[in-house]
Amino acid sequence: MAIMLIILGLMIFPTEEMAEFRKHSNGNTDYVWVEAVECETGLKESGYSYAPSGKVVMKQVNDDGSVGKVCIK
Repeated sequence: MAIMLIILGLMIFPTEEMAEFRKHSNGNTDYVWVEAVECETGLKESGYSYAPSGKVVMKQVNDDGSVGKVCIK
């Protein structure tokens, strides 16, 4: 269900932020729910954060299957 929401968001909201998100994505379509973390949209050490509500609630799974920290500046 979560992946469907992301895909829908990518198709419906082709904003500059979503274009940047796709540019910095590892291409993996697996995501996991994470504890909500306050964050601003943009490129971080931990990857590109898309946080239109000011919080990140999902994290893209790394190619090796691990999940890194969220919104590391």
